[in-house]
Amino acid sequence: MFKKEPRVKALSNLKNSDRKKLLKNLQSQLHIENITIPNDSEIKQTNFTSQHSMGTIYTNEQNIPILFKSKNHDTLYPTVFTCWSNPEMLPLIRTHDLVIEHLYNGANLMIAGTLPPFDSRLKPGTVCDIVNYTNPKVVIGVGVIDMDVSGMDSVVGKKGVAVEVMHHMEDSLFPTFKVKLDMPVIETSKEDATQPEEPIIEKEDTPENAPSQSIDDLATVLDKLSVEDVDHFITRSLYYTIVIDDKVELPMNASNFISNHIMHNLPDVDHNEVNIKKSSWKKTAKFLKHFEKLGFLKLKGKDDNLVVISLNKDKDELKHFSSYKIGSGSNTSTNKNNDTKDKLDKNGMFLNTMYKPMNLGKTLMIYRDDSPLQRFYSSTDIRDCIQDYIKDKNLVDNKNKKMILLDDLLFNMVNIKKSQAAVAPRTVPRSSILEPVLKNNFGEFFQLYKDNGETPIFKEPLKGAMPHVKIVTEMKIGRKIITRVSNFEIFQITPEGLAADLRKICSGSTTIGETVASKKTAEVQVQGPHGNLIIEHLNKLGVPSKWIDFENKVKSKKKR
Repeated sequence: MFKKEPRVKALSNLKNSDRKKLLKNLQSQLHIENITIPNDSEIKQTNFTSQHSMGTIYTNEQNIPILFKSKNHDTLYPTVFTCWSNPEMLPLIRTHDLVIEHLYNGANLMIAGTLPPFDSRLKPGTVCDIVNYTNPKVVIGVGVIDMDVSGMDSVVGKKGVAVEVMHHMEDSLFPTFKVKLDMPVIETSKEDATQPEEPIIEKEDTPENAPSQSIDDLATVLDKLSVEDVDHFITRSLYYTIVIDDKVELPMNASNFISNHIMHNLPDVDHNEVNIKKSSWKKTAKFLKHFEKLGFLKLKGKDDNLVVISLNKDKDELKHFSSYKIGSGSNTSTNKNNDTKDKLDKNGMFLNTMYKPMNLGKTLMIYRDDSPLQRFYSSTDIRDCIQDYIKDKNLVDNKNKKMILLDDLLFNMVNIKKSQAAVAPRTVPRSSILEPVLKNNFGEFFQLYKDNGETPIFKEPLKGAMPHVKIVTEMKIGRKIITRVSNFEIFQITPEGLAADLRKICSGSTTIGETVASKKTAEVQVQGPHGNLIIEHLNKLGVPSKWIDFENKVKSKKKR
């Protein structure tokens, strides 16, 4: 319903009687006596018009949307914000990470992307919550059941839309009201986080005419880890740190101990899937205090301000510990070297550039049989696998070791256009093969991390190369000099906050508008030529100068 930002009118306050009537209607519709809505002492309403629908949106006193409905229907839909406060309000339906990615792009939830068992209330027309099966207590979307799934025990071979998605946390509803909400962190028990049992599909048991599921439907089953698996990897990394790692210099604060040693000493696994937040401990302090009670280490400090002061190598569990090959100390789904992982100067943030295969079946044929299936790959991952493929297939030119002979697979990956293939050579330099393979067969994505690389800023990697902050100083109306700043919101800098800061720093008035190139991108203008001051301020906020493009259009040109 909110794929694109809707047009809304000014908010108006509901009378107290209308507010009570609205909540009573919601309780009657959902057959629930008590519904908790934060800051609902005052409820406002406004009419909206979106691309394909019209209706009414209700907000609380902080202008956070809490309910909405279509113009011609009385059904009230809670927003994900309301569902977070009432996790038992609606029946839920579970899905996978890869499916959620498609939901955020505007797709409905297909039956093949759901996970049984299903709630008996999930009948056509029922409003339901959509959750990730790894975190079932946090709602990521709200929709209406389109087919009767209440009696289904398996979704294998079934087709059709299971849920028509009305609203999700990444759509345009909250941005319309200038609201930025972070997904709540809720302690999830191991029973809740375990993956539902699915029947094992063997080739000989599958009917010949049964429709096969796509790679996208099954990918999450292959690369998802249970909470117990994550705990095992992190525990092994702690053992490795205590027994093998000779770079530990104590005392050391908890965040450095986790990021520089525990995360660094993990085996070759995806750090998006294996980290403290995905474990049963959830928080660094809880993890360290658990192993302090077991006698593996000693801590100093209170609450979250902990310092590791000693490690105990004499524990029985460590006497027969055998070493293993550690990963890169970064995300295996990103870069194994530091070529695409750049540190932000003072805030402990990182940039990771990664690549997603456009065609899994075709692209991953170059990978070795023992290589795990991943959603994203680093350029180093892809380069290493190409080199292994060249070696395995003996594609090196005997006359010139710097040249390789392209077999049909590599030839098609390098020359994806037919016009190129007609005149393309079969022998190319080894050093020039990576760039066309990446360009023709992978989509570029990026992710920013904070908290010393532990916490991703975005819920999912964003498509494309990371945009740079743009600063332009120019003459306006022939005599007035202004400085414009845009593309800063990617670093979680709000237009209102930046405008307030620049008013003080530059001692000039500021305005907030939209860039000419993109109407959805905010732009802050400040009077005067203040490019250098703004760059210094952005550096303090964590944006290094290498990610800032500054153009001074009024700079006097030197005479020859």
